[in-house]
Amino acid sequence: MEKDVATGNSNRKRHWIFTILCCLPFVLLPLLSLDTGISGDEPVHYLQAENVYNFFATRGKDTSSIYTPLTYLKYYGQSIDNFSYLINKTFRFREPYLTRHVINSLAGALTIAFTGLLATEIAGYGAGILAILFLLLSPVFLGHTFNNLKDIPFALGYIVAIFYLLKFLRRLPVIHIGYLAGMAAGMGFAISVRVGGLVIIPIILAFSAIQAWIKQPLENKAKSKFAIRLSLSLLITILLACILGVVNWPYGLQNPIRHSIESLNQMTHYMVSIRQLFEGKLFWSENLPWYYAPKYFLLTSPAIILTGLLLCWPLLKKQGSLLFFLLVFCALFPLFWVIIRHSNLYGNIRHLLFIYPFLVVLSASGWYLIYLRLKKPSFRWGIVVFLALGLTGPLVHIVKNHPVEYVYFNRISGGVSRAYGRYETDYYFNSLGPGVKWLDKEILTKPGADTLIIASNFPLEPFFEKSFPKIKTVYTNWYERGRYNWDYGLFVNAYLGPSGLQRKLWQPAQTIHSINVEGYPMCLVLHREDKRDLKGYQLFTTGQYIESASIFKDVTRDDPGNETAWLYLGWSLRKMHDPDGSDQAANQLLRIHPESEPARELMIWNYLDSKRFDQALQLADELYRLNPKYLPAITLRAAARDSIAALAR
Repeated sequence: MEKDVATGNSNRKRHWIFTILCCLPFVLLPLLSLDTGISGDEPVHYLQAENVYNFFATRGKDTSSIYTPLTYLKYYGQSIDNFSYLINKTFRFREPYLTRHVINSLAGALTIAFTGLLATEIAGYGAGILAILFLLLSPVFLGHTFNNLKDIPFALGYIVAIFYLLKFLRRLPVIHIGYLAGMAAGMGFAISVRVGGLVIIPIILAFSAIQAWIKQPLENKAKSKFAIRLSLSLLITILLACILGVVNWPYGLQNPIRHSIESLNQMTHYMVSIRQLFEGKLFWSENLPWYYAPKYFLLTSPAIILTGLLLCWPLLKKQGSLLFFLLVFCALFPLFWVIIRHSNLYGNIRHLLFIYPFLVVLSASGWYLIYLRLKKPSFRWGIVVFLALGLTGPLVHIVKNHPVEYVYFNRISGGVSRAYGRYETDYYFNSLGPGVKWLDKEILTKPGADTLIIASNFPLEPFFEKSFPKIKTVYTNWYERGRYNWDYGLFVNAYLGPSGLQRKLWQPAQTIHSINVEGYPMCLVLHREDKRDLKGYQLFTTGQYIESASIFKDVTRDDPGNETAWLYLGWSLRKMHDPDGSDQAANQLLRIHPESEPARELMIWNYLDSKRFDQALQLADELYRLNPKYLPAITLRAAARDSIAALAR
């Protein structure tokens, strides 16, 4: 039983509170996960899990899990994805994503439990209680426990390995086999999810070597025996962890050493680049500012946890410099590493969720040790009230916004109202699940629903292919939605330009419902009764420019926020040799969508047609700065320069 640091007495009450709180997430999280939608990554990972299953079922003959040129998923072990697919396959569950979410929520519950255990190991049961509450009431972390089968399981493996490493270091020079097994299990599981789990190896070796030097026997002969036993024990532990890490990873099994190194390099500089809204500007993810991740931690961690990080220094005296440094190192080194390597990050703190439990441990321990240092009961009650008030905001946010609670910005940052249109909010498309449920209940139960076409900026097949096989789905990005035939639309605000969000233009008249967080829409449900923009686009593609221009003029008059209508009105007028009218349409599009690349492209063509080459080059340079990956920007810059050079000759 834990001894209270202040009194030296056993405290059974805190022990039982801690035990109950440890058990609570195993009930609460699976229940909450039942409401969660399908995340942006799940469909491709589920398909990869099927390919992995086929690899083993055919004894390696089916190699589709190894050749993944578009998704790069061969570099992931994704053991939880594979396990959930096996469960679905074995028991023939009809709702595979529900199974995935429940399994992942259990991994999240284990992560919370080990976070509490680590805090208890560091500062006592009071710290463990706070750590569990802090993590349960961290909306970003909690939201990811429902459907993020990469980052939450990786966080579990990481904290399990470090928890047993800390206990192992404390027992030295006694070599505890059970703690070594725990280290191997945690590290092996982390590697099996993502090869980045290999980072745990140097942490284990470095801190074991330092602690061994401090705790080694005095006699030279005993020193040698101890060093040999410790080295062999750690070597066996690491080898066992690596075997566990690759046993269900087809690409890793082919060449464990070479492919692990290759995958680790891919993880550090991930090849997939995603457009991100950050500080009110659009960036490609590999070009985000170095402080992207640290700033998101400051914006999205509850203020009470950030405050606790300033109070954790008494741990240095209580734990000693090495064990305190171990916690700080595990919390901060990965953050510094991705900054130094300029790693390709996106999606808030998602890729670094595994360090968040360590920040929570430090914060909870700091608060608890300050609490114990205060002798007067009134001061202690003041700390309790302050903590309760600090956790009230996150709790209210979670209750009001489930299952989209992971869209959270703390009070220091100004909340969602301040972040909306400046930072990505629903980057994982979680609001799409509630949107689909509303559409199902209100629209799809009515007669004739099986003839509807539903559009979205997310692939809808996982939502509809089994429950409503006759319903057709269409994928389109938000700005091109007018080009496609659809009756209802489900659109999430992910990866949109800042201007439309900030000026509240992202809610057209077709909106019949929205999924909101703190009053700001994350997902819109649209009902499209007027399809004149589609008809105009079809006329344009068949060369009937006069007719298409006439229709688009009517559409823009009735629906002035229709990006498709303004763009193809401009193109129709250009084809009709009316560059001034075309420019006016493009300028109007820029008024409602200032980040529009197609509008600038159209204007550049008009400038080139009318031999305004300097203006064309100036706008082409602007387009290139706006999006260097927009291919017309490169070709149009070259065309403008060539025209200027030819004119000079």
